[in-house]
Amino acid sequence: MSPSVSDADVSVCDREPIHLLGGIQPRGVLVAFHPDTQAVAVVSANAQALLGAGPDALLGKPLSSVLPHGLLARVEAGPVTVEVSGQRCSALLHDGDGLRVLELEPLADEDVGAEQTALGAVQRLVSPLARAEGTAALLQEAADAVRELIGYDRVMVYRFHADFHGEVVAESVREGVDSFMGLHYPASDIPAQARALYTRNPVRLIADVDAKAVGLVPPVLPGTQRPLDLSGAALRSVSEVHLEYLRNMGVGASFSVSLLKDGQLWGLMACHHLSPRTVSAARRQACEVLARLLSLQLSAEERSLESAGQARRASLLNALVLPNLGERSPAKALEAQAPLLMELTNAHGMALVLGASAGPEASPLLLGTTPSAEEVRALVAWLSQRELPGEHFHVDRLGDVYPPLASRADVAAGLLAVRLDPSVPHFALWFRPEVARTVAWAGNPNKPVRPEPGHARLRPRASFDVWREEMKGASTPWSAQDLEAALALKGALVGVVLRHAEDLARLSRELARSNAELDAFGGTVAHDLKEPLRGILQYSSFLQEDFGPTLGADGRQQLDALAWLAKRTYSLIDDLFEYSRLGRLELSWEETDQQALVEDVLRTLSARLEEGRVEVRLPCRLPTVACDAVHIRQVWANLISNAAKYQTAEPRWVEVGFMGPGEARPAAARQVEAPYIFYVRDPGIGIAPQFHEAIFELFRRLHPAQAYGGGSGAGLAIARRLVSLHGGALWVSSAPGQGSTFYFTLGEEPRT
Repeated sequence: MSPSVSDADVSVCDREPIHLLGGIQPRGVLVAFHPDTQAVAVVSANAQALLGAGPDALLGKPLSSVLPHGLLARVEAGPVTVEVSGQRCSALLHDGDGLRVLELEPLADEDVGAEQTALGAVQRLVSPLARAEGTAALLQEAADAVRELIGYDRVMVYRFHADFHGEVVAESVREGVDSFMGLHYPASDIPAQARALYTRNPVRLIADVDAKAVGLVPPVLPGTQRPLDLSGAALRSVSEVHLEYLRNMGVGASFSVSLLKDGQLWGLMACHHLSPRTVSAARRQACEVLARLLSLQLSAEERSLESAGQARRASLLNALVLPNLGERSPAKALEAQAPLLMELTNAHGMALVLGASAGPEASPLLLGTTPSAEEVRALVAWLSQRELPGEHFHVDRLGDVYPPLASRADVAAGLLAVRLDPSVPHFALWFRPEVARTVAWAGNPNKPVRPEPGHARLRPRASFDVWREEMKGASTPWSAQDLEAALALKGALVGVVLRHAEDLARLSRELARSNAELDAFGGTVAHDLKEPLRGILQYSSFLQEDFGPTLGADGRQQLDALAWLAKRTYSLIDDLFEYSRLGRLELSWEETDQQALVEDVLRTLSARLEEGRVEVRLPCRLPTVACDAVHIRQVWANLISNAAKYQTAEPRWVEVGFMGPGEARPAAARQVEAPYIFYVRDPGIGIAPQFHEAIFELFRRLHPAQAYGGGSGAGLAIARRLVSLHGGALWVSSAPGQGSTFYFTLGEEPRT
């Protein structure tokens, strides 16, 4: 009877040193040499045919004795076509084990000049990628593009799931070739060390699965007693287990290109040909460029979807202000907003254990489709006894970790729990029902390998017949955005807990922590909204540099407009995020010399003021008053730069001054009682009275976006908010054509 294949047996595959197999594929020659002396240290056993000398004659000799002069200098820049012993070859160079590793691949007649063909193909294929709408269309375009470029029978886009099993999510196949579209493959098909190599060396070609590997001479490096590390080699030989796996699939040649997202392996462009077929280095490089473009576009697509979801959740959080809690019970206030509370995490049900409801006999507040009150109380008791890193817990197969609810997968297959207070059982719980589905596996995933009778090594499975598995008891997984939204909601929920908790001081600290989480959530939204803008700026810059002369004046002008719009949106997001944080700003009060503060601002603005020929006047020395120096400096900078900007006639000047106690004050400043009133005055274009308040609204501009040097329209709103936080006021006195005077006051430092 054959022994069973255990998880421990399968782990042998994970430990196979596939980068140290000691050989190369026979389609080329490998030479490793010392970087300082160029003395040959390792050479493939087939060197004679291409280099005219065998390993014995080459070892220890300088590489220049067999290679044309200047060849290495050319290869340093990347894969190039060279001539060696009258044979046109593709040459690649990389580093490994302290040596330089040169790979030479003879080119077939049809591959000579393939660089231009491949480059032209990439240029033709980029446009369809850019036009594709949605991830599925994008992946299909990429699969079609790669198959057109390399001529393989089957090209698949293979995506890794969170548990590293793979799924074919797009495919381009020659007519008459079996389709693998939609099939899943167990994680053991591409073990951990293989995934690591795919991340490190993104292009892999196996031109002939039946070709015999060529050994290296010497087989082990002196001093290391192991073969040369070929992780970065294009010619690296192949594990016999993987070769047999490909033969079992009926594949004669294999080619793959990694798809990386944020440096992590997202998936592969996996290509099969039913008979041996090579791919020139130029076409491999073209496929790698195409894969990188695809990865960038995938990242942009996913970030766009994530940002849209986060923006939606942020909108829901803003709407989730629990009103009139003093006039009605918290339960009724929360129940009235049940749809929003559940939509926040895409849940079907929610349970809140707050205040008195945390008692062993009290009923929790149940919203939507949930387990019973008794089941929820028992679940909360179980959660209270667990260590919850980050005060949260989420699972999409609750029955596996909490058997009492295994039979309730119809309402609670998935659980997202947030502890509202670490010392008392206050929880917010979200529930999702199971989503039953059928997964089509390429063979039985429980038998990824089979033992070889009488031998220790494992053999890959021989059958890839579709094997269907019914997946039950699991909900849709909770995303990172679901978790962020749930944690951010703690602020609103703690507001309820504060009215009913036993320890107000302890819950006040929880509220502060929730505010920090809201800041983090807002920062994530701002970051993810800006990420696509960075890509737009980069690509517009690349287009200007590479194709500017061919675009014509109109094309360049449109690219400039695109870059300007991206920069402006980027600035708007920054200003919006800064403005949103002001409400929780803690001021650092200290006695501050306003004269020194203004002089520092003027030094910063000196280049702009000189360029605009603007004179700055200070009638008298400014006083020393208490304030947060950093933020009042920001107020001065905004007012002075605005005063300099909105002037058209000569001479141009800005006056910075103040009115102290007992001094005469103009009519516009008489209504404010404050010991000091600071001002910034200019003779510029002025502001009509009906806009004196409108200019302090966020993103409000009275002129076209690019007029008077542009700007987001957030500066005055931020300045007024900062002054308000100091207990002061900021206002303007102005009329069209008569200049403007901006006044502001500062309150007193709070007494402790």
